[in-house]
Amino acid sequence: MDFETTTCISIHDLDILTATTMQYDMSLHSFIVRLLIFAAKTDKGTAKAFTGIAYRKRDRQNPWKRVHLYLEYREYEYLLDIKKLWKMSVAKAIAYCVEHVLDEFVAFLNNCIEEERKGNTDNYLKYELTRSYLFEYDTEEGVHCCRFYWGLPLKYARTAPLHTRKTNI
Repeated sequence: MDFETTTCISIHDLDILTATTMQYDMSLHSFIVRLLIFAAKTDKGTAKAFTGIAYRKRDRQNPWKRVHLYLEYREYEYLLDIKKLWKMSVAKAIAYCVEHVLDEFVAFLNNCIEEERKGNTDNYLKYELTRSYLFEYDTEEGVHCCRFYWGLPLKYARTAPLHTRKTNI
């Protein structure tokens, strides 16, 4: 853990998330972060430009509860990217994912569990959700750029051991 932050979740969504986390024996903050990363990596949100960050509207019928999230640096960067690209607060992104992504994420978790039952001991959940996050800064035609990679681009993939690669020097 490198960061601790708080967010607010509706009581209704929190009940759904808590029941689901108990089913998979995961902590709430771990489940929420992995749900958001899954949504980002599977393009469930839409990138928006030239708009402000959208926040959830208050609903007196469904009050909010403050929840603590414990994040690694990489997870924190994902959440910042989601906020920047989807133009929504983390709290709104959580609500969006509960409504639109949770069922698909649960199916993904069930598939991971099934793979383990078949004897495949690779940790698919960890690999799928935390593999290869990086960003790079560049200048193109005098314009400063930043690229976010939610996966490993081929130009950075090591396809052969370093000592066997031919280099053009």
